[in-house]
Amino acid sequence: MSTSKPTTPPESALQDQFDLLSQQQAQLKALLLQEQTELKRLGRRLWTQQEAERAALARELHDGVGQLLTGLTRQLTEQSAGQPALQPLAELASQALADVRQLSRLMRPAILDDLGLEAAIRWLCRTLFTHADTQCNLSFSALDKVPEESAILVFRIAQEALTNCLKHANASQVDLYLGQGEGVLRMDIVDNGCGFDPATVQGLGLVNMNDRAKAFDAKWQVASRPGRGCHLSLVVKL
Repeated sequence: MSTSKPTTPPESALQDQFDLLSQQQAQLKALLLQEQTELKRLGRRLWTQQEAERAALARELHDGVGQLLTGLTRQLTEQSAGQPALQPLAELASQALADVRQLSRLMRPAILDDLGLEAAIRWLCRTLFTHADTQCNLSFSALDKVPEESAILVFRIAQEALTNCLKHANASQVDLYLGQGEGVLRMDIVDNGCGFDPATVQGLGLVNMNDRAKAFDAKWQVASRPGRGCHLSLVVKL
């Protein structure tokens, strides 16, 4: 009884299989990169459209609702001089006008377009921390004219991060550094608050900052530990 030995494919057949597998892997990699690029493009377009809608709504609040409240406040103030009972209504209208103006600025601060990123960040910190128990320290280095897209990105992430700090960190101090050099714009925000575990805490604010940074090919990182504060960094290519 004879037994036959298993045959092995010739070397050329093995090489053909290897080449085919390599080709398929290269095609899959190219397809994956193409899909990632498309997702980034769509994400960037989404954020850009959102900013345009914010700007339009901010103008409407300022020019529409703001103007109506201005007229109402003026009339009530004039009439309350002879009718003390109208004084509370005049004060309420004045507060509503101030709130609408503040909301309009936060949605799309004109100072960002008129005076640039540094002035906008200073205004944002004054707005958020003037009546807060948290001290905000600012440091700027070698800021040239920042492209509009990058300026909006940095401002929005600073806005989200500082707001989160006020709401959740219970910090007595927050430091913001913003500098430019070697083709990049870098922002660091450090607070001495309660901290958290980034592996288990993924709030909407953190997700929004991460998604926005990825859409614009920026590097975004957060380092924090319970009881040890938080350090957020953003690096934007210019």
